Amino acid sequence: INSERANAIKFYDLMATVSYFIKPEMFAFLVCRSVQLTMREGICNDSILGFVHYSATLVSGNKLVKGIRDASRIGKSAMSCWKKRFHAMHTHSLPHLYDVYHGWVAFYTEPLQSCADAQRQGFDVGISVGETGTAFLDAIQHVGYSFWAGVKLHTILEKIDYYLELALLYNNELAQEYLSMFRGTISALIDRSQPARKNKLNGATGEGMQHSNHSVATNVHRALQAYWSGHNERCHHYLEKVPKGSPARGRIFGIGSVFVHGLNSFQVMKTQNTAKVRAISREAISTMKVAASQEIEVGRQSWNFRNKVRLLEAELQSFEKRNDEAEESYAAAITTARCSRFVHEQGLACELAGQHHKKNGDIMRASDFFEQAKQCYADWGSQPKVESINEQMESLQEMEV
Repeated sequence: INSERANAIKFYDLMATVSYFIKPEMFAFLVCRSVQLTMREGICNDSILGFVHYSATLVSGNKLVKGIRDASRIGKSAMSCWKKRFHAMHTHSLPHLYDVYHGWVAFYTEPLQSCADAQRQGFDVGISVGETGTAFLDAIQHVGYSFWAGVKLHTILEKIDYYLELALLYNNELAQEYLSMFRGTISALIDRSQPARKNKLNGATGEGMQHSNHSVATNVHRALQAYWSGHNERCHHYLEKVPKGSPARGRIFGIGSVFVHGLNSFQVMKTQNTAKVRAISREAISTMKVAASQEIEVGRQSWNFRNKVRLLEAELQSFEKRNDEAEESYAAAITTARCSRFVHEQGLACELAGQHHKKNGDIMRASDFFEQAKQCYADWGSQPKVESINEQMESLQEMEV
């Protein structure tokens, strides 16, 4: 392939990356132009990113059901090709490839902890070779994956502050924006009284970048804070603002928000038992099953999504008073979360199991599950959740009296 065509492919790859954040509706078009040029003119180093971008488009928006298998196959093949043909001469490509492949595709077949490690490696390499813009995309992904993987909250907060200092040094406003959102969420989970960091981060509170993906991220973070604080109506309000066709819904952040939306809907249905709200839980279960199906296909049955399927099913069964099935599903959700090292979701499953038994008058079993939840939340580093469990345990004592 001649240099002119190679530069054209590189141009489309760069524009696709920018468009995802600024004008996501152009992302698929630009990616397809890059792939089209490669198929017509031949392969070069930048072609690999085009194919990895293309695999990401297959699992964006509402196309998850149709695209997950092809996305995994194309993404893995592209990464394998890059390692065999271009890795030695093009180390500078690693940060961008890791950002897209491990950030958008690999989590369907690899543990979240492995994806987080790859993003951290992408950041380190990016900074060392001068690809700072892409390095900070890896940093954002590293924080996100660490959160969903249940890494200790204080560890994540320390890493966020490290990344924020560097983002300020390099004047990377996008990283400042997104990392500050995560900092607000993590801080609220650690200690509600902990103030948000604003001072040195110009515009880092969400006023500087008003585009669609920024809006999605803002609403999801507000919803997460509301959910973990027990404000179910507020959580529902913010998640309803997330467009169903948003490309972010095919990424771990979007799929995680669908999971939370599903769990939260069972609380909302206590006051709004409408067809629209009931559909939220059904969609969440369907989405988690599709994501989990790829894990089963590659022989890994309890990595990232199986526990989420079982917990959503348990909540549905509990809501429908199918108590025997619910107890079995809660136990499976707790076990699979523990096997995946998702201590936060293990704690959540224990908490919801405790609430299920409390509702049915089984004080002893409810107390046992609340104790397990309290220990998980303490290990995670969330003092507000520990306090919430203490309050629920006190209400159990009042019921006994």
